[in-house]
Amino acid sequence: MTEPNNPQNAEQWYSFLSDKLPPVRLSMIKRLQGKLSEPGCSVIQLSKLIKSDPLLCFHVALAAGTLHHEKQSEITGIDHAIGSLGLHKLDELINSLPTTRLNPTSTAQKMYFRSVANSHHAATQVQQWLKQCRGGMFAEESYLAALFYSIGHWMLWYFAPLHMSKIQIMIREKKASPELAETRILGCTIDGISKRLLTHWPASNLARVTLENSTPLNRQMILQLHQRALSDPRLDGDQLRQLNHLTQQKFFPVKLGNWLALAANYGWGNEATLHLIDIINDYLRAELDHTTAFLHQNCVLAARNYHVAGILSPATEMLMLDSELAPNYRLTAVDRKLFNLPATAQQQTAPAKAVNIPAAPTRPTDAPNSLAANLSADDINKDNADDFVIEISDSASETSPPAADTPNPADDFIDKDTYRQYLQRFNELGDYYSQGTQVLSDLLKGLVSGLGIKRAALIILPPKSKTIKVVKTAGFGGSHSLLNSTHALGPKSLFSRLNEKPACLLVNQSNREQIKAMLPSTFIPYVSDQNYLMISLFASNRSVVIIYADRDGTAEGVQDFHHQKFKDLCRSAGRCLDHVYKLRAGANK
Repeated sequence: MTEPNNPQNAEQWYSFLSDKLPPVRLSMIKRLQGKLSEPGCSVIQLSKLIKSDPLLCFHVALAAGTLHHEKQSEITGIDHAIGSLGLHKLDELINSLPTTRLNPTSTAQKMYFRSVANSHHAATQVQQWLKQCRGGMFAEESYLAALFYSIGHWMLWYFAPLHMSKIQIMIREKKASPELAETRILGCTIDGISKRLLTHWPASNLARVTLENSTPLNRQMILQLHQRALSDPRLDGDQLRQLNHLTQQKFFPVKLGNWLALAANYGWGNEATLHLIDIINDYLRAELDHTTAFLHQNCVLAARNYHVAGILSPATEMLMLDSELAPNYRLTAVDRKLFNLPATAQQQTAPAKAVNIPAAPTRPTDAPNSLAANLSADDINKDNADDFVIEISDSASETSPPAADTPNPADDFIDKDTYRQYLQRFNELGDYYSQGTQVLSDLLKGLVSGLGIKRAALIILPPKSKTIKVVKTAGFGGSHSLLNSTHALGPKSLFSRLNEKPACLLVNQSNREQIKAMLPSTFIPYVSDQNYLMISLFASNRSVVIIYADRDGTAEGVQDFHHQKFKDLCRSAGRCLDHVYKLRAGANK
């Protein structure tokens, strides 16, 4: 299994996917083979097992649909498809299907089965709606169509998981609409890929017709249908006639069921889902409370009828209270091996060596003052600068290269894995983050829980202000009043200089008195009697935050090892901040 190079439209995605088939769980195949080996096995006995797995339903429908297509006829349901094949052809089919064994550490495989479960939920909803309001007319055919409507999601999660992971990041973290995220990453919508595949695979003619109808799930269409459901007088005659025509089509409940499953996957309480419930209520001609209860009952039915061990199906999630929890959609190292994907920057780094941090972007040099009198702007901004150990004196400032790790037992992380986890996140340049506050919050976690910093504070200096404010702290305890405190700056303030240029400062015995003279008198009681660190982070060519950190109360305090790793993590977080701010600026244009 390998990722495609970079298809740019539905036709290219079709070329990549058309010779592939979605695999079935190996355990299901073994159960069917066991049933087939029993004396007197019948089609009816196999039917129950086949209907319990949407993937088996697809392969059976495809095989039967191919036979009917040759005779210019169609299958009208899964029972019709099973009966059309007969025992002998079912035996041949089952023994030829592609299989997979679920790896519980693979995000892509779990999301593959989750997308199948989401389609099963949509199909269950549609089937139950038609049984209630149409006397079961077209219920089985519509079940099959709703089941295969989103087959592009199945195929992409299994054969192009990196693309699907990026789509989920855009939707869940950067709040892009599904249609926009899909188009940005894939060059087209997933509906467009599903439509092209179902033109090639005669598994359900109704699913193909539903997708060929040019009515995408978008805010405007949901709003218009919602207005119709509420008898909104703002709809003009032509719009109302078009919507009435749409809702009377055979394919409409198929499309509506998949809209609901996809939207409610992001929460029952979001606007799109609530509008869809009103539209469904209008379609069922029922009371809203009864419709809501009915939809939840159908969630229970879908969750009970299709379950994969280790996978929390969307239908099951929808029965729970709303929360900010989301399925894991980021690929793991296991995924990268399974799908032959390139390793991340962190994974390419040997565990025994320090992580190589890319150089920071250059900064403008038009600020009025440098951090120290004799340190040039070129020195501060040179591409390979690795930040500075600064000893401020009356006449000069010195820079020293990064300190190498020593065998001192004190020179170690409190939790190396945690430190590296956050370092890797920052080095992936914003894929984990949509807000700068998220980056800074994780930076504190990495410093405290990973590196072993005991106390840290995030400090801001608002533009044109002569007062700093402490906006977040860690490790200072309840007796300290540092959080939200403000401190007036003097004419030679260290904070003002850090706010002008990105730099890192190690305060030790040799420069403690010089630094003390540059701090606000009200801030001095909070600093450690041992060595401590300060660094300024810049993004979008301006200062974002100044960080204070120490290891107060430890026997060894801040050592060269902690200083170097502090710089590495903070500088990576700064580049991540810069990337996030640029993305936000682009989104607001």
